[in-house]
Amino acid sequence: MQVVADATVPAGKTASVSVLGCGGYFAEVTWTQVGGPAADMIATRNPTIALETTTPGVIRMRADARYVDGRTDSATADITVTEAPAASYVTVRADHAVRAGANTSVRAWPVMRNGETATSVTWSQVAGPDVTVDTSTANVLMFKAPTVAVDTAFRFRATMTSSSGAQDSDDVTVSVEYVPPAPAGAVLENVARVYPYRSAGAYAGVLKACAYSPALYYSSESQNNLCPISKLPLLQAEAGPGGVPTVAQVMSRVLVSHDYLGANFEEFLTTQDPHGDFRRLFAGTTAIVIGSHVRPSMYTAATGAIYLDANNLWLTPGQRDIVTEVPDYRLAFDDELNFSSLGRPVKNNAPGRGSYPLAERNARPVGELVHWLGRLLYHELGHASDFVPPAHRSLDPSKSVWGNVAMRVGSQLPSDLLAQQYPLRSLQMYSLAQVMFWGDPPNLTQKSYTAADVAGFFSGDRANDEYAYSRSGNSNSREDLAMLFEEFMMSYRHGVQYDIAYADKVPDGATADQVMVVWGQRGRIGEAAIRPRVRLVLQQIAPWIDPAAVDALPAPLLMRAGESWAANLQLGVPPNSGFAARMIETQAQKAARLKDDLDQVRH
Repeated sequence: MQVVADATVPAGKTASVSVLGCGGYFAEVTWTQVGGPAADMIATRNPTIALETTTPGVIRMRADARYVDGRTDSATADITVTEAPAASYVTVRADHAVRAGANTSVRAWPVMRNGETATSVTWSQVAGPDVTVDTSTANVLMFKAPTVAVDTAFRFRATMTSSSGAQDSDDVTVSVEYVPPAPAGAVLENVARVYPYRSAGAYAGVLKACAYSPALYYSSESQNNLCPISKLPLLQAEAGPGGVPTVAQVMSRVLVSHDYLGANFEEFLTTQDPHGDFRRLFAGTTAIVIGSHVRPSMYTAATGAIYLDANNLWLTPGQRDIVTEVPDYRLAFDDELNFSSLGRPVKNNAPGRGSYPLAERNARPVGELVHWLGRLLYHELGHASDFVPPAHRSLDPSKSVWGNVAMRVGSQLPSDLLAQQYPLRSLQMYSLAQVMFWGDPPNLTQKSYTAADVAGFFSGDRANDEYAYSRSGNSNSREDLAMLFEEFMMSYRHGVQYDIAYADKVPDGATADQVMVVWGQRGRIGEAAIRPRVRLVLQQIAPWIDPAAVDALPAPLLMRAGESWAANLQLGVPPNSGFAARMIETQAQKAARLKDDLDQVRH
């Protein structure tokens, strides 16, 4: 086992320490501070960790590791912390480990003194095999972890130049772990390091192998190594027939890349699920995987598990530091189209959630999580309950989740019934969805569509969101059901309505005041033609909710065409009446909010 660590670091800067496997790969690693001034550490179960302290001294760290073959090893490292810099300086957050194929990022954070400003940050690689890096985003370095034969430490240096001409540098370590190549037909790609949040849970020993292993493969029900229900049953089995899982039972099925993700998730379930909706929905799953490099979030019936992006769960700046900034790869799919789609949550004519620019180290209150994690859970758990609805949770224990549901897919799932009884009809939107969400090259006709054209295709049909047209597997109805359920639940339980709009292509750097709405609508879920579709979904996947609640949905409101996206935040009251809560935001927060609004269509 080899240890790579910073020898000396000034107080206030981020230090790193790594452990690299020799002659094998680690099953688990645990770091413990055994001496020196107290240091802040977000990660303790990662082969590479970052730590910070404001107190000079010598920090001693010990790593205890277990290899997959059962061997154990340990090592220590000392890091000398000197006095904090008196001049402006830069620190890079956060040192971490990834596995081959993962897209990852680090960010340089200037700390300025004496009225100086940072004029530039440049990057160089100082250790490890050469990799191609992307530094097109200010102060950020991104790269894809290459395949390695042994654990390898990659080291990068950020050099900041201040307005006075002074320079300062800081190094960051990203170690890439060796893992055996995935088999043909692998269920999951780029599986990251995770561990059971509850190590004493009844199924802790099988969670990774059954829900998040690079060795899982599938080609048919007879040719796969998927876990049978007898090995990892649905949560419904623990809760009993018709029972509601407890928070403790849900938490016993959680895999995390960092402890804080489990802690924040548990706090969310404890404080923000008063009706038990999420716990009832979790009954149809086998596991919950939450990771700093899970992107995009998803559900798969191959494992019966859901996979959640950690960006929806951070509460402190330090927690956010470990979440990759690499954007969802799907965001570039619509670059060649001649229009922009916008979406946003709204509550009481004000933004339905806060704005958190990546370049600002802000905290996020736990109450905000319902607008991030809550929305995501309604969507992904909608998928889970589509494949395994409450009426079909008595499964054959000798088969996997997929083995139990495969014969129903295509004709008997709730989403199949939705498509049979209330089909979507716009062929243009189905075709555009293949471009926008799956990366099909647009043809000349699609490139010529204006915002008005697309608004006509969409508004004349009965989808509540354009993502409803995205195919999932061989079906065009899976996302339709999930989007209906997500929007209904956010309105019904949280008073949040969704805006959807089309505008001419939004240029980089535009603000919400400069984006003119061609067509838009708030609360489309309340449309008369859409309500019967929502009732069907509720009856199938959330039978504890009275379908009559659909009739109480607020009536949809059309936006004012020709006015800006910002001006259309207030609907149903005279423009500029002062009815909406005034939000005082920085330009960076405004830019971040518009970016979120442009990205809302990706779920």
